[in-house]
Amino acid sequence: MNRIEMKNKAKETIKGKVFFSFIVILLYGLIMGLPDMLIPISGSREAAFAGIGSLIAAVLSIFLIPVRFGVAQYFHDISNGREGRIDGFLAPYKEKFWEEMIKARLIATIYTILGMICFVIPGIFMALKYSQIEYCFLDNKQIKYKEAMSRSAEIMKNNKMDLFVLYLSFFGWMLLIPLTLGVLAIFVGPYMEAAMIQFFYAKSGSIPSSEPEVVVIEEISPAKEEKKDDSDFWK
Repeated sequence: MNRIEMKNKAKETIKGKVFFSFIVILLYGLIMGLPDMLIPISGSREAAFAGIGSLIAAVLSIFLIPVRFGVAQYFHDISNGREGRIDGFLAPYKEKFWEEMIKARLIATIYTILGMICFVIPGIFMALKYSQIEYCFLDNKQIKYKEAMSRSAEIMKNNKMDLFVLYLSFFGWMLLIPLTLGVLAIFVGPYMEAAMIQFFYAKSGSIPSSEPEVVVIEEISPAKEEKKDDSDFWK
């Protein structure tokens, strides 16, 4: 599936569901904005409170990282012909895989930041390499954070430029959003998210299905984990 086919499929996916899809994305944004509400306006007399508020906000921001799964789950469902629901926001906490998601995304973020310090391009490389982490949990909610990171890296091997170009293809739409006073975002947001899940399907080999999901829990012995060579890190 090429970029044009991904975007056409994305438009088909959100047809008749644009507004509710936008609500899902908006809800995600509001949830992730909650930590900022805990940071008081700093002042000479409020410095201590500002510091405490900032600390609590940072911890809460980390705790809310798995909420991103809710967006991925919603677009995964509607892409498979199922009814999109918003309870996916709580799925990582209910099904107890939130810790693995936090560890995977935190480590990936650290790599990205370190890469950004090294002349930006390595940071972009790392961001693309680990861009599929949340989608990897769609296939198997029982995987560990190392597996999710490794799978994302495997999916993105030789596909980083494809994703980068896919992002760039929405640049024109982004420029039009301010000209419409933000109204166009109601369409562009869902359009992008639907295209990204199609990218995951195309590059990971996952086959969309309208059948109910069946989660297979497999116990993996630590002794069976393969040790990957360090040279794979930059592939």
